[in-house]
Amino acid sequence: MKKSEIEELLRQTLSDLTLSRSEKKGLRLVLEDLRLGEGDYGALRKLAFEIACESVEDVNSKRIIEWLEEVMKVLVPRRGKEAKPSEAVFSPGDSCRRKILSLFHAARKSVDICVFTITDNQLTREIIASHSRGLKIRVITDDETSLDLGSDIRRLQEAGIPVLFDDDKQHMHNKFSIFDGKTVCTGSYNWTRKAATHNIENILVAHDPAICKAFTGEFESLWESFSGSGSRG
Repeated sequence: MKKSEIEELLRQTLSDLTLSRSEKKGLRLVLEDLRLGEGDYGALRKLAFEIACESVEDVNSKRIIEWLEEVMKVLVPRRGKEAKPSEAVFSPGDSCRRKILSLFHAARKSVDICVFTITDNQLTREIIASHSRGLKIRVITDDETSLDLGSDIRRLQEAGIPVLFDDDKQHMHNKFSIFDGKTVCTGSYNWTRKAATHNIENILVAHDPAICKAFTGEFESLWESFSGSGSRG
């Protein structure tokens, strides 16, 4: 559908001065099919205001619509020019591991890790290296899997990294990490060699502030909850 066709559709919905429920639904379906970006939506919002201005004759009314258009530019959230898109990565293969390593390399302040188990030596070495270069690292993991053969949790503790355990009959089955409070890495992917070499897994890397806030809140809640059990030696 071309811009001219969308414009005609908007004009049709304005003809009776009411945007009905069915018209809203139809308009949403058309826009979803087009898979527009934020810039495209911005252009369509501007077009809608222009059509509305054309339909009024009173000068004051036009000024009110123009005022509303300017206010909407401020109130409608927009991604910054340098905002990064979300990424989906899959295994088996080295893609998930390489993506996680790249997030560590890019981190400048902190990494909060909340994962079921850690047995991948490459990731463990990077966690320790990041801790050594001054990043604030915290780890939450499952108490039972930390005792499994091949678990790297003790190595992290010996490196001076704070580690907390759930100490519960239920498993702490989360698999997410937060980098600098701005990037979340989550998915089915355990930080294990098997996840990279054999399993069909996934991770999603998101830079959305709302998502980061939610995961940060959950991490802090778990950290406070598990602090009573202490860091196991």
